[in-house]
Amino acid sequence: MSGDRAPAGRAELEAERAHLTYAVDCLRRSRTELLEMAERAMKTSDDELVIWLLRRAQQIEQDDGLPLFFGRMELDDSDVETVYVGRRHVGDPRRDGEIVVTDWRTPLAARFYRASRAEPMGVLRKRRFGFAEDGALTSFDDEPVRGADGGLSALVRAEIERPRFGPMRDIVATIQPDQDEIVRGGLADTLLIQGGPGTGKTAVGLHRAAYLLFEHSTLHRRGVLVVGPNDVFVRYIARVLPALGETDVRHVALEQLTAPKRAPVAEPPEVARIKGDARMVAVVSRAMAAKIGAPTEDLLIRETSPFVRVSPETVADLAADLIGSRVAWDRARAHLTDRLVDHIRRRLELRGRAPSDAEMRRVARTKGVRAVVAAIWPPVKPEQVLRELLSDPAVLAAAAEGILDEAERGLLARASTKWSAADLYLLDEISAHLREPDRHGHVVVDEAQDLSALQLRAIGRRCVDSATVLGDMAQRTTPWAAGSWDAVREHLGLASRVLTLSRSYRVPAEVLAVANRLLPLIAPDLPPTRSVRHAPGSFTTTHVPDVPAALIAAITADPTPESTGVIVRDDQRAQVRRTLTTHGITVADSLDDTGTDVTLIPAGLAKGLEFDHVYVLEPADIIDTGPDGLRLLYIALTRAVSRLTVLHTRDLPEVLTA
Repeated sequence: MSGDRAPAGRAELEAERAHLTYAVDCLRRSRTELLEMAERAMKTSDDELVIWLLRRAQQIEQDDGLPLFFGRMELDDSDVETVYVGRRHVGDPRRDGEIVVTDWRTPLAARFYRASRAEPMGVLRKRRFGFAEDGALTSFDDEPVRGADGGLSALVRAEIERPRFGPMRDIVATIQPDQDEIVRGGLADTLLIQGGPGTGKTAVGLHRAAYLLFEHSTLHRRGVLVVGPNDVFVRYIARVLPALGETDVRHVALEQLTAPKRAPVAEPPEVARIKGDARMVAVVSRAMAAKIGAPTEDLLIRETSPFVRVSPETVADLAADLIGSRVAWDRARAHLTDRLVDHIRRRLELRGRAPSDAEMRRVARTKGVRAVVAAIWPPVKPEQVLRELLSDPAVLAAAAEGILDEAERGLLARASTKWSAADLYLLDEISAHLREPDRHGHVVVDEAQDLSALQLRAIGRRCVDSATVLGDMAQRTTPWAAGSWDAVREHLGLASRVLTLSRSYRVPAEVLAVANRLLPLIAPDLPPTRSVRHAPGSFTTTHVPDVPAALIAAITADPTPESTGVIVRDDQRAQVRRTLTTHGITVADSLDDTGTDVTLIPAGLAKGLEFDHVYVLEPADIIDTGPDGLRLLYIALTRAVSRLTVLHTRDLPEVLTA
């Protein structure tokens, strides 16, 4: 139903607009009340309450221009007949908080996403709203749940196909039942999500984080960590959770996860592959075991009366299980110190003394106790351990005997004093022997199909409760990748289960049909992703004598207001950029740049990004990149939401002409 179709329709539209105005007024009043309460609480010095009130006021501040609701339900089994569903809860402070808009994460709102002809869930009718760019409510579309065919509504299609500019936006208005099932997964569940192009796996992971933060207030204490494959991707997704009112989230690129201040240097892929291999865990363990010492002299405690002498054998017995179970060095030092103090206390008590707790604390701080503990776990730095391991052939041979062959050890020999990306995760593996890293209540990691064993272990160490791990094994392009979801589960070290998203909402069926021809070559074990959207004419290929000239002509002649991405082979990016800018076309290198004509992305950085119109230049060149050329082409072909144009001078790869 359209708001402009009939007088009755116009009346309903005006009523819906009035409810939106009412909701905006209620939200403003609620925020004003929270700020006033915070001001009063400041006078009582209740800092904890002040922080909570200010944080809550920030959460409901409507400064993003997004409408407060996007849907409505009519129910036949509830005290409330009509429920509006939106991005956040809105109550009327003048009516004891009476609900005006229900948060999309509540159990009641779940019906909006899941109600169907097969399972109506007490929903008689769903209504979706259309909005102009300025937030004005312009239309609505009713879906009679009983008897509905289960297809996408006109407004859902319009929202999916709405031109996209800049960073990724949330999908709360268009979440589908298969996505909602994952979003509402429990905090205790670690989910590994295999999702093909356009299935919304990235958005699902982010919305799951928002849902868990809403459901579990304790999660705010440890926060949520979101890990993306690179800075371009992290900037692209970074605004989704704040738009949903969640700020207790840290976003990092993979290379900054372990060492945020280090800029890694490049190294040959064959070297990075070995460094990321699970076998390096055993190599590091041996290297660290070799650093563990043993006491050689008696420990004489002169600070007590009488003196107490502890033999090296006794110290070794007290430390044996800590060494055997590989307790982190910082914790092991603390445990051994406590055990030594308890041993000394018992010795004094056997001699008729009853030392006070204060006296025993002084014993724990004595130079002798600290020295004997440090003799077993001496102060070392991860950089020192790794530098010795990679630069001293004898140290590497001892640590890697029976694990790495001579050729592999030769590849690891280094002369550079700077660290590569793979080195950063070796450093993290070493650091884990010394101390436990900061941990988060939940971790979301995207493009997990590209992670090495050591990268997955580093992520697992940073989880307290659970994780959401997202990826597509068909898009695997790193030589060090774990290779399968079973391997991901093993290296992550968390009990988990694999779920699959196989319905594509973003990529048109005509585009996916072409991309799916590559699957038997790059991921024969994966079922093809099927699109729920048809867009006739969305895929075109054009043979041209000059690809850059044809690209310039096409961009110049296309007046459509939409985001445009140009995907090229990685080493051709600079040349294409120069050509475009020379002809007056403004070029962005990331989706942060606004007011430009096109965004130029190398195929190696295109994962997870979406554009309305995508130009893929010279597919044969992308395939010639190397062993992962076909996968890179698959990625490039599946970045388009509305149109995909392939420009080529060389013959098209046979797989695209079938």
